[in-house]
Amino acid sequence: MINMIPKVGISQIGIVIPKHFIAVNELAKERKIPASYAVNGLGVIEARVPYQISIEELATQALLKIDFRDVERFYIGTESDPDASKPLSVKILNQKVGLNSVPFQYKFACLGGLQALISACEYSQAHQGKPAVALSVDRSIYHQKDPKAEVTQGCAAVALRIEMRPKILSLDYQNLGQYAVDIDDFKVPVSSYPFPQVNGELTKPAFLECQKRAVEDWKKKNFQFLNKKRKDLLETFNFFILHTPFPKIVEWTAALFWRHEKLKQKDHITLAQCLKKPSLFSEYKKELDEVRKTPEFQKFFREKFSPGLKYNPYIGNSYTSSIFISLVGALERAEKNQQIGINGYGGGASSICIRGIVTSTKKFKSDLKNQLKKGKRLTIKQYLKWRESQ
Repeated sequence: MINMIPKVGISQIGIVIPKHFIAVNELAKERKIPASYAVNGLGVIEARVPYQISIEELATQALLKIDFRDVERFYIGTESDPDASKPLSVKILNQKVGLNSVPFQYKFACLGGLQALISACEYSQAHQGKPAVALSVDRSIYHQKDPKAEVTQGCAAVALRIEMRPKILSLDYQNLGQYAVDIDDFKVPVSSYPFPQVNGELTKPAFLECQKRAVEDWKKKNFQFLNKKRKDLLETFNFFILHTPFPKIVEWTAALFWRHEKLKQKDHITLAQCLKKPSLFSEYKKELDEVRKTPEFQKFFREKFSPGLKYNPYIGNSYTSSIFISLVGALERAEKNQQIGINGYGGGASSICIRGIVTSTKKFKSDLKNQLKKGKRLTIKQYLKWRESQ
């Protein structure tokens, strides 16, 4: 298999987050769980809430930050759609921006945004360079009976202009790594909408297992590229970005990669065993925690993963948009020709890994930092009243 630098990818990025947020330590106190569990255990600090704004409006604002008037094909990832028939995205395109384009909407939990991005790349390359748009928009909200999940919630919308000769990031979507397995770690039945049913103990090993398997598949498909570079997986990429349901799980996954790629350690307890018996995961994680303590790993994590976690702790889990929030953080540090490993995840469960190559000669800048600075903090009373409306 020949791995040539691709010529399609991202030329513009528009991101919008809600103005309002709830401080996670206050929410934890209200739900009678330790604030240390949320802040230190999960790594979340603030949760963006679509208070007095709809996600359709957020998506519209994100679209208006990029050029899309010459675009005929729109690919959308979302899991906030209440209609099992008509896609939410048709309201965004038609009612909000006056387009009659048929949206192509994807559904595989949080992986939908990355699926939309890949399809947009395929369209542009297959149609003589016509541009496309990949759009992701979501808000996560959890039942108050599941406060450990509620403190991870968030919201964001991301619009990406995809075209040939991309100005920001090329994407090697043709040699992606993938893995999917039918696991009920996360689902949103009609009976509980908008609140997901989450098996927290199952979703942690499911996340790690899918990431590991997809990376292994990527290595098989890209062995010639790795051999040519004469570097291992961890040396090849300058940055790694992952879907981030909460920041600490990214650190666990990084420790998993380090353990398998650098230390070549064998599992005493496997993730497959943890999926069959989730109570084993606490023992499995102890081995990852030992890796996390080592100076070598900490340096690796700080250099290659931390840039992608710049904004997530202050936004929360924005589902399909989460991985693009991480991408922005990495791009703000990256230089031309540097490689970014992009690892998506969707509950249910699935993972896709693709390679990105930075094309811009200038450091990427977003307005995300300014949006965060202008945030308005909700009181617990305001937040609880908003939840009643949901």
